[in-house]
Amino acid sequence: MEKKEARILVPVDFSEQSKEGIYQAIQIANETGARIYLLHVIRINLPPWNFMDDKERENQILSIEQALVKEAEELSQDTPPEFSTIVVEGKLCDTILDQAAQIDAELIVMGTSTAENIKKKIIGSNALRVATEADIPVVTVKNGCASKNLDKIILPLDLTKETREKVTDAVHLAKRFHSKIYAVSFSSTRDDGVVGHLKGQLRQVSDFVEKAGIEIETDFRFYDGNRRKKFLEYVQDKDADLVIITTHQQPEIVRFFMGSFAKEVVHSAPVPVLSIVPKGTFKVLTSMPGTD
Repeated sequence: MEKKEARILVPVDFSEQSKEGIYQAIQIANETGARIYLLHVIRINLPPWNFMDDKERENQILSIEQALVKEAEELSQDTPPEFSTIVVEGKLCDTILDQAAQIDAELIVMGTSTAENIKKKIIGSNALRVATEADIPVVTVKNGCASKNLDKIILPLDLTKETREKVTDAVHLAKRFHSKIYAVSFSSTRDDGVVGHLKGQLRQVSDFVEKAGIEIETDFRFYDGNRRKKFLEYVQDKDADLVIITTHQQPEIVRFFMGSFAKEVVHSAPVPVLSIVPKGTFKVLTSMPGTD
């Protein structure tokens, strides 16, 4: 049976943020052999599109396709990955999710804004919406924060039922990129029951990851007041390349997520953030030996 082509979807609006997304996708594609699909969404009912006739629109779309490939090739080094282009009309987030399904993408990579600029840059909220609604993993990366290598993966753990799936995905990713996993739990309480469960989980995760042949370091830390600040300090202290978090699709949980620690990590982490919806693993990596 012919092996299925791995596919990464990258929304591009020719901003510095989306350029960062292209660069990050290239680094992943160089390791996974995936084809990158560059998506540009247009609004034909808005200027200048609504002033063009059919021929002018056709020529403009061709120019955009050429510009997409040129920008991607300029960001590539050595042997560039395979690129395809998609230029379609629609609403940005809905179109991204729809196109991801149409091409059967395994991953979406999106540039996003810094926390300081989030009120000025709409792509920040769009990236967050895609991360919470997509049924495949989504990598969000801020300008200047792309990782050339994924040597160090940060895995924050809690007591939710999705933790085991997140660990499995981290193992898949670490095998592909020969990464070391840093699993960390934070607690604002010193309750013996809670602390005992968290530390016990860390031991179980460590055993599971080591049996998979992946190097792992675990850490448990208390925090007072600002969990995000403590976590970001940990990320910087470890000189990390990627953070993995879990998102949810249920409406009531999405509302919680949008104002939660996870949202703050997406907006503030100085490295790319891989958001995983808790169902199924990182499909682009499931063909690797030892991950079945």
